[in-house]
Amino acid sequence: MIYTYYIIPLYHISKKYNLPADIIYYIYSYIINIHTQMIINKWYSYVSIHNTNLCYIANKINLLQGYTFTGDIILYYDLYNINFYKTLYICTKYIKPNISSKSWWNNFIQNGYNGMIFIDYDDSSNYHIINNNFRLLNKLYNYFN
Repeated sequence: MIYTYYIIPLYHISKKYNLPADIIYYIYSYIINIHTQMIINKWYSYVSIHNTNLCYIANKINLLQGYTFTGDIILYYDLYNINFYKTLYICTKYIKPNISSKSWWNNFIQNGYNGMIFIDYDDSSNYHIINNNFRLLNKLYNYFN
């Protein structure tokens, strides 16, 4: 560990100069607390990058409301939207499933799959965007299932 770099010299100094145990304890606690705080800050940064920021970006995408063939209300993402593709690309690149909410991401993925109902299969001009969105949705799905 990083703090052993400081603890071993502390041990030698305390032994050489016969420092009281309470002073050694306070110095030791100070060293441990500083490095513990550094570890907590790094972990918080890691979680922020790999989960919190991704959820924030994903929530920026417009969630649309439509109707199924049976008349039920359905929420979906527009698969023609290039911003949806960019968001999916960023999410698949940086997501860490072990620190992410499986149910939240499964709901996000389901809303993406719901957009398939509203694809115009006769319009081939945006086929590459739809294909890429669908490929990235499948990649996200495989991360969590």
